Formats: sequence, structure tokens, C-alpha cells
Amino acid sequence: MLRLVTHLLVPPYRPKRKPSKRVAIVVPLSLRATLNDDEQVSLRHLLRYLGPYDKYLVAPRGLPVRVDGFQVKYFSRKFFGSLGAHTRLLSWPGFYRAFAEYEFMLFYHLDSLVFSDQLLDWCDRGVDWIGPPWLKCDDSPWVNRPRVGNGGFALLRLDRALEVLSVRYRQKPHLYWLDLFTRNGSYLGPLIAFLQKVQEYGLRSRVLDRVLVEWKQVDNPVPHGRNNDLFWADEAVLYVPEFRVATVEEGLRFGFEVTPRTCFELNGGQLPFGCHAWARYDRAFWEPYLLKEEDNGAARRDHAVTEPSLAARSNGVESLTRGAV
Repeated sequence: MLRLVTHLLVPPYRPKRKPSKRVAIVVPLSLRATLNDDEQVSLRHLLRYLGPYDKYLVAPRGLPVRVDGFQVKYFSRKFFGSLGAHTRLLSWPGFYRAFAEYEFMLFYHLDSLVFSDQLLDWCDRGVDWIGPPWLKCDDSPWVNRPRVGNGGFALLRLDRALEVLSVRYRQKPHLYWLDLFTRNGSYLGPLIAFLQKVQEYGLRSRVLDRVLVEWKQVDNPVPHGRNNDLFWADEAVLYVPEFRVATVEEGLRFGFEVTPRTCFELNGGQLPFGCHAWARYDRAFWEPYLLKEEDNGAARRDHAVTEPSLAARSNGVESLTRGAV
């Protein structure tokens, strides 16, 4: 019965129409209406090198965001404020359907940098998922084998992603209902607390245990390996064998994250297209390549970015809200 109902709700994936546009750049925001200094640097690089592309801020409803050169897509506030909330957003097919007019999505978190315009070249490479590779090193001792790749600066083919998510639910119907529960868990705090009390008093069941374990893991994804990028890197191909994840060599040309000096050597002494977590992993390596504040003028001239969007500040941090400007 569960499978039947799920199959009625989740039909086999068939794109309704061919995407009319090539790629959207998606910048997820937090619940804050301001950017810190490092986030301003990341935004400066995006505007300087990829300014002409369609760019979207992904923002929580109610946050009055407006930045010149960007469109804004709003989603429920339940998808913001923590890594667990962000993971739930990126596990939801509705998020990808919101960009259905595009063939690809470039995730650009505001701890990323881009160094040149190679975006369409990477769209032509025939991969469905690519990001900076994970390498086993002191920065990432959890890595058991090198592979691609991190989702903070990553390229995803949208129709393939929606196909994977559809097949996943049809093959494993219980995951549809578990995902539905965890996506709305922030609204179900009293119910979850009640179910946890039921467990404590010894009234256990396999279904109850699974529901609460699922909530705990998705709400705190890192120690449980539930990050969304791990899904695309490791599990998507189990549902759609044709899903192509880039090789480590391709990933190094695309982007660096952990141990950037080693990545630079492995990449033949060449900078990649971009990087992720530049301020976290060996900031000193990246300092010579950072665009300085005086480069804002060039970015504005090249991409018609007006003064308030890059330079307006409130209490020392850049404002994203027109009212604060």
C-alpha cells in the first residue's frame, strides 16, 4: 500500500519541456541580512568573473533582500539557519523544479571564489555533478578515498538530479515519507518531543525508532554522512547508473577545497576555475589571488553593478537589504 500511494504521488520523471536556458548561478543566503568581510570578497569575485550570467539569491521568506544583478527566489524559513536545514532544502525536488528552465545549476556559497569565466566550458564537459575533490589529508581525515566533490562550489545537471530523486522515492517509498517528515520537523517540535518521551518510557517500535533516528541524522548531517553533496557524489549513481560524477582530475581543474597547496601541485601549478572554503583551509595560500576592495569599480563597470549592492555598509558589514542601504 505504501508503494502504491508513493508511486501515485511520485510518477516516473519526465521533463515537461526542454530547458530554455543553460545555467543559473545560485547563492544561498543565511537568515542574516548582512555580509561579513570574507563574504564580500566571495561576492566580489562572482560579480567580477561571472557577472553576465543569470544569478539568484536563495533567501528565506520575509528577508527583504535586493542586490543589483541578482534575482531572488524565496523559500520557507524552515530551510535556513543551520546545515541541517540547508540539507533538507537541497534534498527536496521542489527546490530543483524552481529552476526548471535551466539545464545546469552552479552552487556558489559565499565562502567560494571564482578566478575566470569557464562556466560554459564546464557545462559542455558531459558531467552531471562536479565540485572540488575530497582528498585524504589533515583537513579531511574522514575521507576514505579521493573523489568529487564538495557542494559549496559545484555544478549540477538539473534534469538528471530530478530523475535521481524520483527514482529514489519510487525504489524506496519509505524515504519519501521520511523526507516529508524531516522537511517539516521544525514545525513538529512538540510531536518530536512527545515521541522521544514515548521512547524513554520504553514504548518502542521499529517505525518510531527509524523516524527519530532519521530526524536526528538529517538535523545534524555531518557526523552521520548525510550531507547533500555526499548523496550526489556517492549515492545518485545507485539510482540512475548513467549519472556521471566527474573524476578527481576533472575536479581539481574545476575547484580546490581542502589542502589547496597539494591541489595546486596536483593540478600542474595551475589555479582551478574556483574554490570553496578559501578562508577556512590555508587562507594564506589564497591571499595573493583575492580581489581587493578597489577592484569593485572594475566589477561595477563590467557588470553594471551599482554602488549600493557592493559598497553599502551597515555597522561594518555589507547590507543586502535596500532599506539598510
